[in-house]
Amino acid sequence: MYIAIGLYCLSLLCQVFASLISLSLFRHSATIYRWGWLFLAIGLSLMIGRRIGPIFHVFESGRFDLLDAILSLPISGFLLLGVLGLRKLLLKADNNQLMLETLAQHDPLTNSLSRTEILYRISEEIDRSRRNKHTFALLEMDIDHFKNVNDQYGHHVGDEVLLNLVRHSQEAIRSIDTVGRISGEEFLILLPETGADGAAQIAERLREHIANTTNETSALTPIRITISIGIAIFNPDDNPRMSRSIALNELISKADLAMYQAKNEGRNRVSFWSASTPPLKMA
Repeated sequence: MYIAIGLYCLSLLCQVFASLISLSLFRHSATIYRWGWLFLAIGLSLMIGRRIGPIFHVFESGRFDLLDAILSLPISGFLLLGVLGLRKLLLKADNNQLMLETLAQHDPLTNSLSRTEILYRISEEIDRSRRNKHTFALLEMDIDHFKNVNDQYGHHVGDEVLLNLVRHSQEAIRSIDTVGRISGEEFLILLPETGADGAAQIAERLREHIANTTNETSALTPIRITISIGIAIFNPDDNPRMSRSIALNELISKADLAMYQAKNEGRNRVSFWSASTPPLKMA
């Protein structure tokens, strides 16, 4: 009798654990899986009643079906192992999905935001700016004479310089500001809720910090670089009916022109876009 009770109790514990795991996954899984885990948890919970009944029956009558008791344990055990296997599989899938999302959002070399992600963030800021009626600033940053670094030290050192640039830039900007790489040595920096004066202060602090910082790389000698920065300010009252995509392209174009103006004026400087900014770009 006690053997049967022990087998039924072990079987009961297996199903309780399987049901709890299913319920936990229902609460934390993505929507596409939630209902499946809920139905499985309900089914396992109902089966628990079928395990409790025989235990009471043995205590009340002293009679038991040993074969049923023996079979109940592997059945419940396999159910638990199946739930654990599915849990492991889904957790791995979630981790892979998170990794893919991270790779899509970040530039693999510099760990700044990717081109797609920084453009998305700027688009979102345009909508938020129009809702809340605040301005924000966009900086375009480019390394001066970066080709010389690659030619003199090699592209692997150039990659290290780019990585250092992002790290040093993040030291000079605010925690709410975001850096994204849009091409080889060109970066966009989004400054939320920032006007012209604030953007000028941040850009100048950034320019000075980069110019005064030594880049430690695998090269035998430390490398110093300078940057040119263009600033464009988004005003929500300007062309409020303009579509978000057009407003985005126009804002980036302004920052781009301002950055090239800084280069044309001698590099290692900050330049604002204005209506009089010439549409001239340097090669």
